[in-house]
Amino acid sequence: MSEADSTVSIAGPANCTRFMPPEELAMQSLTKQLFKSRLFRGIYLERCFVEQLGGYRDVIALQYTERDLEKQLLGSAVQLQMFYQRFVPNMWIGITRGSIGTYKHTPHPAQLETCVWTELSDLAFGEYWFSIKSIRFRAQEIQLKLKMIRAVEPEAMPTPRRSLSLRRPSSNSRISVITAGDSAAPASLVTEEQQMSSIGLEDFLQVLQQWRQSVVTTIYEFMAHDVNKRNIVGTIRFLGLLLFSIMSGAAVALRFMGIFAVRFLFEISRFTHTATPIIFKVLEFINKIIGAFFILITMMWKDLVVNRGGTGQQPKPLEANNRFKSLTYTPSEPHRRTPRNASSNYR
Repeated sequence: MSEADSTVSIAGPANCTRFMPPEELAMQSLTKQLFKSRLFRGIYLERCFVEQLGGYRDVIALQYTERDLEKQLLGSAVQLQMFYQRFVPNMWIGITRGSIGTYKHTPHPAQLETCVWTELSDLAFGEYWFSIKSIRFRAQEIQLKLKMIRAVEPEAMPTPRRSLSLRRPSSNSRISVITAGDSAAPASLVTEEQQMSSIGLEDFLQVLQQWRQSVVTTIYEFMAHDVNKRNIVGTIRFLGLLLFSIMSGAAVALRFMGIFAVRFLFEISRFTHTATPIIFKVLEFINKIIGAFFILITMMWKDLVVNRGGTGQQPKPLEANNRFKSLTYTPSEPHRRTPRNASSNYR
């Protein structure tokens, strides 16, 4: 931070400068950020002379709904007064409460006692919406810089309640007028019960007639103001454009679906033609793996159970039997043999 930024000029008999410590700069920045762009309602009361400043300031009282802003303004004013007590004991803070100096505050139900002292240009007395643009830290004054947003229109006074006329059954059939606030609670309950009991078929017929009249009036106004040549042509044009848009959209959607279906079937057929041999080879490979696995299991079972003394019985070897004598056959001589067809000579 340069030395020029850390000094501020003081208006007085002798134009001198005062060194501004960093904590004062931080306090000013924090206060500006707290109240900048705040919107509130205020009442421009008068223009008063401030002897401490030697000039006039405009007095704006807060509207009675700005209690949160009032608390923040008063709290900040107390903190600023305590802070500047060391540097500028006679610092004027443009936030006051009640009467001060030449200003005499008059209590009003629409105003708060907290007032803001600032400088306005060409503004008439009255109630306005204000916005806090910034906070001016001068040599001997702290002032809120306000901007008028718009004037607040005076609220309309509530109209007095008219007297209510109720019919009471009596021998003379007189109409008694009951003003609001004259009858007690039990009397009002009795009159309401009598009024409810006096509702009959004629009242329902009157209500239906009013409905019929309102419907007829609405239809007549619609036919008179809205049904014309221009609106009819516009409606027909809109319906035609809507129908044409729907038909063209449906045609484009059908064309897109057809192209998509043809391309999808083409890609599916090409994929099937390409993937079929691969699938067959994969199935054959899996079949060989499974077959080899079962063959391996069979060979292991045969080796463990059959060849190594399993449950199967091996055939016993034949033993020689000497109980029977062996027969020896001698071959016959060739000249003693009778030819197989010798008997055919005697025929």
